[in-house]
Amino acid sequence: MNIDETINKIRKTKPVVLCLTNYVTMDLIANSLLAIGSAPIMSEHSEDIEEMVQISNALYINIGTLNDEFTELARCSIKFAKANNKPIIFDPVGSGATQLRTNIAREIANHAAIIRGNASEIMSLVSDQSKTLGAESLNKVDEAKASSKILAQQCRNIIAISGEIDFITDGNNEHYNYYGSPLMQKVTGMGCSLTAVIAAFRAVNENSYDAALSAIQYFTLCGTMAAKKAAAPGSFRAQFIDELYKNEI
Repeated sequence: MNIDETINKIRKTKPVVLCLTNYVTMDLIANSLLAIGSAPIMSEHSEDIEEMVQISNALYINIGTLNDEFTELARCSIKFAKANNKPIIFDPVGSGATQLRTNIAREIANHAAIIRGNASEIMSLVSDQSKTLGAESLNKVDEAKASSKILAQQCRNIIAISGEIDFITDGNNEHYNYYGSPLMQKVTGMGCSLTAVIAAFRAVNENSYDAALSAIQYFTLCGTMAAKKAAAPGSFRAQFIDELYKNEI
C-alpha cells in the first residue's frame, strides 16, 4: 500500500488511535492525527481503559511523563490490546536517562509491533552502557543500527530510529529516509507525533514494516515542504500541520 492509498484509507475509515502519552506533547499529537484524518483519543483512568482499547484500532504508548499510575495504566492497556489483537506502537521517550525509565521501556518494548525512538533511546533498550540526555540523543543514527537490528530480532518487531537521517529495520530488511528539515528538531513533540502517525498508518495496514516506512516518509516529506514556507519554529509548526492535512506530496 503506497502513501496516497494509506492516507486515503485513513480518511475514509477514520481509525481510532488510543494515546497513552505525555502532557508536554499531547496537543501536537492530537492535531497531527486529526490532520491526517485519524481520530485520537486519550485516557488516564484504569476503569476506562478496557473499553477504550476495544473501540480503538491501535494503541500508542509514550512514556514521556512517567509515574506509577501511568506505568500501571500502560500494563493494563497492553493486556487488553493483546487480548483484542490491537497493534501496540511504542515511543520510549528518555529511555537511558534513568534505570527506572529504561526498565519500564524494555518491558513495554517486548509487546510492541513498532518502536520509534532516537538513537540513544533505541541503544538503551539493548545495552546498559547507552545513556540519553533526557529526551535528547547523544548518539548518531548509524551508531544505533546494530542495536536496532538486535532489538528487532529479539522482540520480533519493527524498529525506527529518528535523526537527521531516519533508519527502519525488521532485523533483516532496512531502509534509510532522507526527508525532513532541521526545523523539526526545534519543535517539541515532533518525534512523539511521528510515532502517533505511525500508529495511524499501522491501524489501516497490517504490514508493520510497510506502515512504519510509509508513515516516516510522509511525515518527513511534510516537514520538508513546511520548511520551504516557514523560516522559524513557530510558523513551521502551524505550516507542518497544514501539510499533513493537505496531502500534496
